Amino acid sequence: MTEMENFFLIITIFCGIFTVINCTSIVKPRGIAFERASLYVPDKDFSCFDGSYIIPFSFVNDDYCDCPDASDEPGTSACPNGTFHCANAGHTSLVIPSSRVNDGICDCCDGSDEWANNLRKGACYNTCEELGRAAREEAERVQKIFMAGHEIRAQLIAKGKELRLEKQNRITELFEVQRDAELAKNNTLYAKETAEEIEKSALEKYKIMNDEKKRQETEKEKLRDQNEAFEIFNHIDTNRNNKIEEEEVDAYSTFDQNNDGTVSQDEKDYFMENKKEISLEDFVLNGWSRLKQLILAENMDVKATEHPAADDVDNDRQLEEGEDQDENEDESESVEDEVKYTESEELDESQYDEETKLIVEEAKQARNAFEEADRKFRDLQREVTHLQESLNKDFGPEDEFAALDGECYELSDREYVYKLCLFDQITQRSKNGGSEVRLGTWNSWIGEPKYRTMLYDRGQHCWNGPQRSTHVRLNCGLEPALLSATEPNRCEYAMDFVVPAVCVQHNERPTAPVTDAEHDEL
Repeated sequence: MTEMENFFLIITIFCGIFTVINCTSIVKPRGIAFERASLYVPDKDFSCFDGSYIIPFSFVNDDYCDCPDASDEPGTSACPNGTFHCANAGHTSLVIPSSRVNDGICDCCDGSDEWANNLRKGACYNTCEELGRAAREEAERVQKIFMAGHEIRAQLIAKGKELRLEKQNRITELFEVQRDAELAKNNTLYAKETAEEIEKSALEKYKIMNDEKKRQETEKEKLRDQNEAFEIFNHIDTNRNNKIEEEEVDAYSTFDQNNDGTVSQDEKDYFMENKKEISLEDFVLNGWSRLKQLILAENMDVKATEHPAADDVDNDRQLEEGEDQDENEDESESVEDEVKYTESEELDESQYDEETKLIVEEAKQARNAFEEADRKFRDLQREVTHLQESLNKDFGPEDEFAALDGECYELSDREYVYKLCLFDQITQRSKNGGSEVRLGTWNSWIGEPKYRTMLYDRGQHCWNGPQRSTHVRLNCGLEPALLSATEPNRCEYAMDFVVPAVCVQHNERPTAPVTDAEHDEL
C-alpha cells in the first residue's frame, strides 16, 4: 500500500468517526486514485487529461465516454480504454480495465467495481480486511525468510571470499611446486634418454644374433615347405613320370572344391592353369601355392565341422582382442612424452650376460622414473588449470555463490530424476532405466536483474532437433533446493531453485493493471 493510500485510509476513518468535520472537500469520483482527486473539482468544468475537450463536470461518470483518453469515465464501463481504481482499504489497491465494472464479477476486494450490482443484497462482500491480514502475514513470513536468508548469505559471502583467497594461495604454491616438478621431469628425461642409448648399444649384438636366428628359421621354413611340396607332388604323381597329368588330378580329392564327388574341368583348369600337365618345377613355383590354399581351406572346413563352438569362441576372442587393441591404441595416443625403447622386448632376454641385464634394468628404472615425474607434472598442470577456471567463473558480485560451485541437487518426478550441479551441468535420468541425458552445461548469468537466472546450454542434441538448454530461476530460500523442472518448449527446460545467496531486499513493485488471468468470479 502506497503512502498516499495510507493517508487516504486514515482520512476516511477520521471522517467516519468525526462527522462534525466537513470532509466533502476531499471526496473523489468513483474509480479515481486519491492522488488524482485534485484533478476532479466538482464546481469547475472538467478538462480531459489529453487536452482534447473541456466538458461540464456533470459529464464525469455519466456512463457516456466524452474524452478519447477515457479520463471522464473512471467509475463506469463506458470507455473501452478506461481503467478503474479499487481503493481496497485494508488491503492493496488495484487497477482493473473499465470493462470489468458492473460485469457481475467481483474484482475489487471492497466490491467497489460492482457499485451498481451491489444494490442487490450480498452481491460483493468486502473482504479487504481479511485478505489484507493474510497478505500481511504472508509478507511477514517472507520477510522473516529474507532476513534469515540474508544472514546466511553474509556467511556465504565470507566463505566465498575465503575460498577465492585459498585458491589464489594454492595456485601460488603450485607454481613453486610445478617449477620443481618440471625440473625433475627434464632431469629424468635426460637420464632416460642416456640409459636408453646405452641399452641400445648393449643390445645391438643380441639384435644381430636375433636377426641371424630369424634368418635361419626362415631358411628352415622354406626348406620344410619345399620338402612338403616334393612330398605332395610325388603323392599326386602316381605314375612317377615327374609330371602331374589331368588323370592324376581327377584322383586327388583335394581338387574337388565343391565336394560333389568329382573334379570338374574348371577345378582342374584352376590348378593346372589350363595346361594338360605340370612339371615339378612349375608345381614348386606356381601350382604349390594354389594347392596350399585348397588344403588350408579343406582343413579349416574339417576343423569347423568337428569344433564349431571352439571356432566361434576363437573368433569372438579375436574380435574382443581387436577392440581392446583399438582402445589401447587410443589411450596410448592421449599420453604425452611416453617414449619407450621397446626393441629389447623382441629379444630373448635369457641370452643376456649379467652386465647387459644390469644395463637393461637401469634403463627400465630410468623410464619408470621419467613416467612418474611426468605424471606428477601433468597432475599439477591440471590442478592449476582447474583452479584458474574456477577463479574465472562469475560467482556473483560478492562471491556469494562460490561455496556452491560443483554442489549437486536432485529432483524426482513421475518419470525422471533431474540433477543440477551448479556451475557444472544438468542431467536427466529416466526412472525406467537408460543413460543420463545432459540438459546443458554451465554458460553464464542472463536476464535482469542479474544473478537471478542461470543459463546451461550445449546439452545433448534432441532427436532431429537442437541441443538441449536449461534456464534455472533462482529465488530466496533458507536451504539450497531444486523445486521444479519443466520443458515449456521442445528441448528447452526451465527449473526453479531456491538458495540463500539471493536473499536480498527487493524494491516495492508498482501497481499494474490486472490481467484476464486474474479476473475471477466471486
